[in-house]
Amino acid sequence: MNNADDQLQDYLRDYWEFVLKHNPTFATYIGDHRYNYALEDLSEGALSAQNEYFKDLLVKTEKVDEALLTEGNNLNRKLLINTLTNSISMFRYRTHYLPLDHMQGPHIDFPQIIEFHPFKTHKDIEDYILRLKTFTCQIDQVIVLFQKGTENGITAFKNIIEHVLMQVDTFTKFTPEDSPLYSPVRKLKDGFSNQDIEDISNQVRDAISSGVTPAYKKLHHYLSKEYMKRCREKEGIWPLPDGIDMYRFYVKYHTTTDLSPEEIHETGRREVERISGEIIKLMKGLGFSGSVREFAAYIKGKKELYPQSAEEIMQGYRDILARMDEKLPEYFGRLPRAKYDLKEIEKYREQAAPAAYYYSPPRDFSRPGYFYVNTYKPEQRPKFDMEALACHEAVPGHHLQIAIMQELEDIPDFRRYSGSTAFIEGWALYAEKLAKEMGFYQDVFSEYGRLNNEIWRAVRLVVDTGLHFYKWGRDETINYCKENTGLEEHEIEVEVDRYIAMPGQALAYKTGELKIIELREESEKSLGPAFDIKEFHDRLLENGALPLYILDSMIKEWIERKSRL
Repeated sequence: MNNADDQLQDYLRDYWEFVLKHNPTFATYIGDHRYNYALEDLSEGALSAQNEYFKDLLVKTEKVDEALLTEGNNLNRKLLINTLTNSISMFRYRTHYLPLDHMQGPHIDFPQIIEFHPFKTHKDIEDYILRLKTFTCQIDQVIVLFQKGTENGITAFKNIIEHVLMQVDTFTKFTPEDSPLYSPVRKLKDGFSNQDIEDISNQVRDAISSGVTPAYKKLHHYLSKEYMKRCREKEGIWPLPDGIDMYRFYVKYHTTTDLSPEEIHETGRREVERISGEIIKLMKGLGFSGSVREFAAYIKGKKELYPQSAEEIMQGYRDILARMDEKLPEYFGRLPRAKYDLKEIEKYREQAAPAAYYYSPPRDFSRPGYFYVNTYKPEQRPKFDMEALACHEAVPGHHLQIAIMQELEDIPDFRRYSGSTAFIEGWALYAEKLAKEMGFYQDVFSEYGRLNNEIWRAVRLVVDTGLHFYKWGRDETINYCKENTGLEEHEIEVEVDRYIAMPGQALAYKTGELKIIELREESEKSLGPAFDIKEFHDRLLENGALPLYILDSMIKEWIERKSRL
């Protein structure tokens, strides 16, 4: 490497050290335990200082002459510039004035720390107790950010805060011993005497009763008595200062394309129409002549298609994934070393949580990746959705892609642990469709479940742009979803509230999947008999979660090189 390469590598290392230091729970999550004693500083002063660091590093990185860099470092430079630019834009739009919602934030993220904070040594316990004591300060900082937001006309939609209040209320009612945050004490064994465990138990109990629980009560009081009065009445972010521009930024950020909200909206409508045609064809094959919604109601009457217990749901997923694990070597040259497992979504968050999500493993393999499953009201969670969901969240979806990304060598850590949402979610949706080639969805109702999941992702293009760009209301959005999908009404409401809280994120899935399908079709057409599905998948995954515009150019370069052989 030359001086330009060395300089860029210094910037990459410095950036990552900065990220870990200022995001200590994330550091713990990925297996870096240097900051196990700390929580994120959410004060506006700290956030402003971070923004200044990003701006300074961006200037330095842009000055590195790309002509002097190796091919790998040229890509690193582009991706670092992209990452820094996005962080700076987020701060400019003052998104930190909306510091939590029912999908994310300290009130629900902090309790999950027990899943990845270690509890093996006395130092681990000391660090954990420090974190418990710091939580009060973090909640105070959240309240200040909300107050600054109200002063600047940047407030959350009231329905979202109603969901948050239910989540927060749960933690105000736990006794210290019943709190999830106390549960690690019950698991202490090797290296701890009975006296140690008694002392630790008293310290954790006191930290919860004197700090954590009062913090939740303070947050609940502020949100219910003060903030709710100032919440915005409109669902979309368009009424906020620079709201339309903010949404255009979110569209570009989440899709990593230059597509406009208008273009994405129309793409969504076309996809909804196409997939509806496939569903109607399937319905006719079953002798059903009604509407998509009527078919969903008809299926709902078939009790045998719905599980009766959480245990039945969990075992069903395990059976599906065991079959998929056997098929993976036929479609992938490289498979992850990291294992995965299943967990039920916690009771305190299940009611407002999605049907499933994925939690990646740390690089040291000290725990597996987790496929989190929502078992709330099992009788309303159709079995025919399970194959598509398992393939999306675990393998060949999120676990396969993200675990491989974390195991890549010779890439900087910021690429190993973060990346394009459009790639990550687009890959997972592509994985659902790929599973059909791999022999899944043999049951006609499971194929319906796959199509219903796919149309849901197409509907997202329509309703997310509808909410935040075309000024749709929540009821209008829910009705569109009901008319075009067979999802349960509770699930629709949960999903719509997610789109309200996370503008643009829902656009990533279909946009990414369509790009991957486009690149596969181009590869098959250009390479003919030389096309190999395992090689194509390995090329897609070998550089991590790239922005779609970079993925497009890299796959086309691979096609061109391979065509010359």
